[in-house]
This record gives sequence, C-alpha cells and structure tokens, in this order.
Amino acid sequence: MKKILLLVIIIFSTMIASAQFIVQMGIEKDSNDEWSAESFTNNLGFGYMVTDKIMGGLTMSDATVDSEEVEGEDNVVQIASEMQLFGRYYHTENLFAQIITPLGSDVKDVSATDLIRLGAGYSFNVWNALNVEASYSMLIQANVNKDREGDFNFGLSYTF
Repeated sequence: MKKILLLVIIIFSTMIASAQFIVQMGIEKDSNDEWSAESFTNNLGFGYMVTDKIMGGLTMSDATVDSEEVEGEDNVVQIASEMQLFGRYYHTENLFAQIITPLGSDVKDVSATDLIRLGAGYSFNVWNALNVEASYSMLIQANVNKDREGDFNFGLSYTF
C-alpha cells in the first residue's frame, strides 16, 4: 500500500512542469448525524488533470461496508479502505462523470470491485480557482442488503 502511494507521488511530482492540480474537500455528517468541520480533513482529496477532460486522483474518504440486516440489531458499518482512487471525465468545463474505487478491502468476503461507485457532479466556480462542487454517486453492485447506497456529496475544490 505504501509503495503504491509513493509511486503515485513520484509520478505526480514528475509532471509538475505543466501540471494542473486540484485539492478538494468534502463535507459530510459525522457519526452523530451532525455537520462538522472535521469532515474537511477526513475527506481531503488530491487530483491531477491528465488532459483537459480527464482527471485522476486520490481521496482520503473512507470506503465503508454495511453488514447484513438482522432483526433487532443495528447495522454495523465497517471501514473497508481508508483511501480511494477517483477518476473524472469532464463533459463540459463544470459537468463531470466520476468513478471512485477503494485501493483495497480490509473486510472479509468483500473485494474492492464490490465497492466501486459511479456518479456525476457539477463544479460551480465561485472565485478565481475556488469551486463549490456537488455530486451524486452510487454503488455499481448492490451490497448485502440489496441496496446501492446512493451518496450526495458537497464540497470545495481549489485548482492550482
């Protein structure tokens, strides 16, 4: 895992001469179902514009897995991976399709391909290189509860 991360950093550092990097932060509710500023650091992501239309990157948002529903018990959510890779295709300057996949899975009987999410989003320029982003993504494959778990994400991004 550390070798892959180091390789990604080396590849990105060699492309700095003509690079366009993006730093993004997502806002999510915490475990108490309240909005918190801590989600900014928990969902920090770094991306690189490969071409004018394609971006790839790494985000620190957790990939989670729900356990099977059992009557009388709460669902248990397990963290499968603490980092995820993402790719975006920009249809226009602001409208994009994205795919998000965890680097691996630490949960038994769940692979990283079971947790791939597909979605779309819109990036609205607020000021210079600061953007507000909204996106929606869902699992490609249904989970153990036969649910695709759609997620609405809201955040900020800054382009360098």
